Amino acid sequence: MVLCLGVGLFCGTLFRAIEITTVGIFEELFRFRVPWLEDLRVIFIVVACVMGLFSIVLLAFGFLATGATRQNIYSGASCIMGGRISAIFFTVVTFILNVAWMLVSSFLAMPIFLWIMLMSICNEEILQKDTWYLEGYCLNLSRFGIYRNFTEGLDQNALCTPTELGDFCEHVDNAGPMYTLAFAGSLLIVLGMVSFLITMATNYQRIKTSQELTEYRNAVDLELTDTTMIESRKHYD
Repeated sequence: MVLCLGVGLFCGTLFRAIEITTVGIFEELFRFRVPWLEDLRVIFIVVACVMGLFSIVLLAFGFLATGATRQNIYSGASCIMGGRISAIFFTVVTFILNVAWMLVSSFLAMPIFLWIMLMSICNEEILQKDTWYLEGYCLNLSRFGIYRNFTEGLDQNALCTPTELGDFCEHVDNAGPMYTLAFAGSLLIVLGMVSFLITMATNYQRIKTSQELTEYRNAVDLELTDTTMIESRKHYD
């Protein structure tokens, strides 16, 4: 459930955050597109949906390897071996995905720091300032290390009017919490993956114990059968 909640939170908030950034800030204010950022949004959403499906598979496997269901499903030698292989496979895949989502969480921390920095600029230099104070003030992209060739009249490299500056701060204020919630969603996904790793390790041990119990029961049944046959022969003799 934690993983599913994290996936839903991550998908919804990240989609909205990147939409505000690409459409609201870059396209409407600076009048240029960032194709790779739009592609990144699609990639993250697809990966998150795949994670949702994978969590359902892991949940189903966890139910099959728990309690009475485990005894019914993994009763034969071949079934037990298949269950152990499946547990190892899901453990390895979950571990790899968990490392990948840790990297995603680290990546999402950068927009949060950028949001804090931009909101500091807005609060100290733009918001609640008189019009005369903003005369001659421009917010240039080169201030943040973004240098690009731009065509005068088609796009712009700086925001200079009070309206543009106000819209910029409003978009930043709206996008920041979305990135923060997306970061929280990615952390929930990591916690869910860690929980699944613990569950997979436990299920592997349970299936292994089930195999040992099955072998022991077979040995006991074989011994009882042999004892019964010996007693029957003595009776006939």
